[in-house]
Amino acid sequence: MLLRGGTLHGTRPSPSFDAMALQLRKRQQDAIHRMLNLNVTRIVPLGEREAEETEVYKILVMDRHCFDVITPLVRVNELRRHGVTLHLLLDNERQPIHDVPAVYFVRPTAHNVARISADFAAGLYESYHLNFSSSLPRPMLEDLAAGSVKANAAGKVAKVFDQYVDFVSLAEDIFSLAQKDAYVALNDPTAKDADVEAAVAEVVKGLLSVCATLGRVPIIRCPRGGAAEMVAQQLEKQLRDHVDARGSMFSDHAGMGSGLGSREDRPILCIFERNFDLAAALQHAWTYAPLVHDVLDMRLNRVDITQGSSALDAAAGKKSYDLEDNDPFWRANNDAQFPKVAEEVESELAAYKKAIAEVNAQTSLGDPSSDADMATNTQKLVSAVASLPELQERKKFIDKHTNIATALLGHIKNRGLDEYFALEEDLLAGKGDKAAVMGLLQATGRGTPEDKLRLAIIYAMTHSGGDDAMSPADAEALEGALRASGADAAALGFVQRMAKLNQSLAATTGVPTGGQRDNRATTTAMMTGSESNLLDYAERLYGQSLSAVAKGVKSLLASDRQLAVARATEALMSNDADSHAECAEYAWYDAKARTGTGGTPPLNQSSSPHDHAMVFVMGGGNYLEAESVRAIARGDDKEMRGLGDGGGFGDAHAVSHRLGAAGASSTTRRSVVYGATEMLTGAEFVAQLGALGRKTGH
Repeated sequence: MLLRGGTLHGTRPSPSFDAMALQLRKRQQDAIHRMLNLNVTRIVPLGEREAEETEVYKILVMDRHCFDVITPLVRVNELRRHGVTLHLLLDNERQPIHDVPAVYFVRPTAHNVARISADFAAGLYESYHLNFSSSLPRPMLEDLAAGSVKANAAGKVAKVFDQYVDFVSLAEDIFSLAQKDAYVALNDPTAKDADVEAAVAEVVKGLLSVCATLGRVPIIRCPRGGAAEMVAQQLEKQLRDHVDARGSMFSDHAGMGSGLGSREDRPILCIFERNFDLAAALQHAWTYAPLVHDVLDMRLNRVDITQGSSALDAAAGKKSYDLEDNDPFWRANNDAQFPKVAEEVESELAAYKKAIAEVNAQTSLGDPSSDADMATNTQKLVSAVASLPELQERKKFIDKHTNIATALLGHIKNRGLDEYFALEEDLLAGKGDKAAVMGLLQATGRGTPEDKLRLAIIYAMTHSGGDDAMSPADAEALEGALRASGADAAALGFVQRMAKLNQSLAATTGVPTGGQRDNRATTTAMMTGSESNLLDYAERLYGQSLSAVAKGVKSLLASDRQLAVARATEALMSNDADSHAECAEYAWYDAKARTGTGGTPPLNQSSSPHDHAMVFVMGGGNYLEAESVRAIARGDDKEMRGLGDGGGFGDAHAVSHRLGAAGASSTTRRSVVYGATEMLTGAEFVAQLGALGRKTGH
């Protein structure tokens, strides 16, 4: 062999499947750790971990895409613990380091293979451990082998692995394929067939990586027809090829003999197109994580906050914050409404001040001449010192979320996001005030051009037919108001044109068409009178009591409305008599069935419920939709939902403990993972709509 120890289809040790949860992020993290340890699974005795893991020093070379894959999973100090002393980008100029091995982690592209071959020729490193994020095609493997032979470096290539980790895990239950402009690629009417097929193939490749990382072959459900079913068909074929292959990553799992696996082991993969619920990608949110992502442009779980009004202040006051699952406040409140978050920040700050006061009280000295007092003083000092690191950590989280909430508040005030949220909720509930909509859309109305465009598109979609259909004069006034505000009306024109050609959009307007029902529950979230303006309370948010914001606002803004994708997923997971008719409208693909199902479920599985699901949206997703999907796993029980409210630092462990206890007592606890081709803010999505509108002349 040209590649010593090379393994084109290097199979990782298959993780054991925990029927209680789809631990996608942890499984991907484990795969990355193995890769950093040269694809060797080590069993290190207790007390020898650090010495063992840092025994082999190495450098890590990545392309930009794989850098994004690894960023949410591994911190710099963790890289060092795995012996990585330096991490570099593949396309940057790099100097030779002759005495260390190099771990490469890149996408399987012709450009990357050429760059690696150039590294062979330059003799940059002692040895090369090559890891590709997905399967390396045979022609590229041959090019790689030829490059190593030409550079006389074949003996330095230690291993070649297909890692099948070509996706970004943003949370335990959220992932992205990081495929930019996927909505344009999948919906461009001017695109060639080959371009659409390439876009579909990229989605299939990413979903195959997700399935491989989980180590399970899912049952695939999707609406019939369109790109979603194209992906389902191709994914089933690739999964079937892997299931049938000797030594494949799926061959060691239970259920192979029966051709179907047990319900507990087999998740369903629900694939939707973005057009299934276009409004969910456009509407403004009022809960913490969706607001941080949409308003503060969170990327790879990091948000940048600029403080100060002048350029000098901005440069000095720019701060970056990581928002990970190890942040207890974020974990407990990421789906809480903004007024509740403000209240919780105040509560945590009060608890911190109380704890500090108790520490100060403990350090007060008694009579130093008394042996008893001396012993007591010593004990108090030891206890106080021991509590300081925890208190410092709590203060760090409090400061972080205070700054983030303050930044959000500034945008809410300047852009009138409370008004946009309330109007869009009313429109999607079949209500809405035309005068209020037009008032915001005017050039004098608050909000960015993108804010106005998002509201205008939702208004147009909810007034596209029936008695509420817009007149030509109304449509002209709508476009005129957008142009006067500096918004590009191309996005609106594209959606209006698409609505006429694609009746499936009626699912977002409340008019059932073609088997797709109205999946939006009626909301009571209305803001009326003097209580309608959150900004009446906003000025006092940090000057006085944060709880003033929540009072009188929380109940008005509460909404249990389930988004269309979540509603459909819940029906597919339940698959009971009540949802049978709806489920029958979705195609069924199973790579473990002895023969292809052709999109039709077998009789013995037609009414079987599912406890685990992966939800995937082609064309872009967002945290608002992920939040609605997450509620499926939480269930409809109000007490369980209440556990997420007022979580704070002190309650986060209790929430986890109670949820864990609930899961331990039942084997039917649900778990749901949400994914998309990319996670988009509302402004980014309307930019893609605008690009399509300009291509088609809207």
